[in-house]
Amino acid sequence: MTSPPGNSTEIDSSRADFTPVTDKALAALPLERGAASSVALEGITKSYGPVTAIRDLTLEARAGEFLVLLGPSGCGKTTALRLVAGLEDPTSGTVRIGGRVVNDVDAKDRDVAMVFQSYALYPHLSVGRNIEFPLRARQVPASQRRQLVATVAESLRLEQLLDRKPAQLSGGQRQRVALARAIVRRPRAFLMDEPLSNLDAQLRVQMRAELVELHTRVDITILYVTHDQVEAMTMGQRIAILNEGVLQQLDTPEAVYRRPANAFVAGFVGSPPMNILRGRAVAEDDALWVAVPGGRVGLSPPLVRAVEDRALREVVVGLRPEALSLDPNGTIAAAVSLVELVGHEQHVALRLPGGQLVWIRMGSEAPRMRTGQDVRIAATGTVHLFDPQTGNLIEVGNE
Repeated sequence: MTSPPGNSTEIDSSRADFTPVTDKALAALPLERGAASSVALEGITKSYGPVTAIRDLTLEARAGEFLVLLGPSGCGKTTALRLVAGLEDPTSGTVRIGGRVVNDVDAKDRDVAMVFQSYALYPHLSVGRNIEFPLRARQVPASQRRQLVATVAESLRLEQLLDRKPAQLSGGQRQRVALARAIVRRPRAFLMDEPLSNLDAQLRVQMRAELVELHTRVDITILYVTHDQVEAMTMGQRIAILNEGVLQQLDTPEAVYRRPANAFVAGFVGSPPMNILRGRAVAEDDALWVAVPGGRVGLSPPLVRAVEDRALREVVVGLRPEALSLDPNGTIAAAVSLVELVGHEQHVALRLPGGQLVWIRMGSEAPRMRTGQDVRIAATGTVHLFDPQTGNLIEVGNE
């Protein structure tokens, strides 16, 4: 591996050489290139021979925004990140950073920092030297390098680890070093490709909090790729959900959860996800119902009008787990398949006639049910309807 470019004079990487500076002094240092920048993809398509990874993708991360790209494996989210970084060239469309078209700009000149799932640290360099590396590459004076490394290390609680090599660190510590190396040069945007997926569950929660706090403290734009919808919901100011290279919805976490654009988003976002049931519209007892396996689901007047106006005979019903409850007089019959006790609540999987599973959410104080127990459930919360052909949400306004 080659030595870091820049000043060839070796410096001592001990902690004594790294003197923290104030945030005000940090902002005044000459390597600061300006505030966070917007990042936009406009009509982007990326094909690899006959395979299209991204199709006509248009989205923008606003300056200083934490935007999460969410979707299943193979949906194109990492490809989108690589297009912004300049590691891939779009087949068509435009990439902008800070309003500037960068399609023909080399990756090294785009002023973005990428944090990888695999950390990508230099194993033969100390933590201090790893963090310092991009500053040496840009030939920042040694005194400023030491100050900047110390300041960023202190922010990420790495100041006691500056002498260590990556092999002596835990996974969470290595990820913080990778973040520090990206932060230290104050790029226009941060591109993060599933940076927490190699960490254990407890450390992932801790690192999520640290990333959100970091974003709050520092004016930075973050594009964050993940397949974990819990990460997306808890970290992102907005979420862009992709499937098979196509943008499905771009909105706040609250809007995505409460008003999913289509059945795919509804079934992908949420833990447990929304229950999606196919059924048919039937008129019974002077009301319009949706007949589903095991029973029927009632519709509110706005939904009834939507079904009648569209003359729908087949419909797709969406019910969040909290929209269902156990009720001896419920209109749907089911059998208990699995009970997951997750501390403050229970997630109960119920098997409908025909084999489909539906989930309900219950408080931890509710009596524990046994596998195979027959129950009845009722729809007591918001019912969503999706078009059976397109899968799109049937909009009915405020109910």
